[in-house]
Amino acid sequence: MLEVAVARVKAEGLQLDYANIELEDLIRAAGVPRSTVFRIWPDRAAFVADLVRALFEADPGFETGFDDETLGFIEHAVTEGAAAASSPEEQQAALRDVLRAAVAHNMAAVEDTVAWRVYRTMSAALSSGDAVPGGDDIRALLSEIVGRYLDRMAELYRVLNAAFGLRMRSGLDERDLAIAVMATIDGMGDHRRINPVMIDAPRTVSLGVEGPRDWHLAGIAISGIHDAFTERIET
Repeated sequence: MLEVAVARVKAEGLQLDYANIELEDLIRAAGVPRSTVFRIWPDRAAFVADLVRALFEADPGFETGFDDETLGFIEHAVTEGAAAASSPEEQQAALRDVLRAAVAHNMAAVEDTVAWRVYRTMSAALSSGDAVPGGDDIRALLSEIVGRYLDRMAELYRVLNAAFGLRMRSGLDERDLAIAVMATIDGMGDHRRINPVMIDAPRTVSLGVEGPRDWHLAGIAISGIHDAFTERIET
């Protein structure tokens, strides 16, 4: 029955009150015994919790923070771009190019995934103040999923910082950086759904020796956050 529910959410999305996840309806659609379903899931909240786990397990890109194409680009930049830079200024420029391209691509790629849409829907439901079925359990589940996401992102920033000769400023760590970036992306994503052009329209900006480049607004913000949270390792 989980497979039927996953297919439905992929096709319709997840409504704020889970109105499209009714157990009786899913039992009929899946053709499974009612007694078996209620032995496994005594109520809809218990089923929704397992459904959310299944959706995120089917989309590992959410926990990594980037889709496979963006991750491949970042890995290439770390191995090739950082090594080719011969001065601190060139290293900074190479890092900005990584962030510029990765964020622009990933804003569209991740926002369109089922797991991300479910995460935003459930976050909105929990923050609305309305009673949400299984609210405490769902909050705990989302906290667990976000925690794994932050751990993965923190590790990615450790790799990027090491490759480009940077370290975190005193009093901050890579998880703090991951939290700040996540909050920025969440906010940009919310406004992007309301007015895509306001967020997605390219801005031609010169941030360093590389000269003018077309930036996604989220890329400029994240580049600034990264610069504020890190400092160069003096050799």
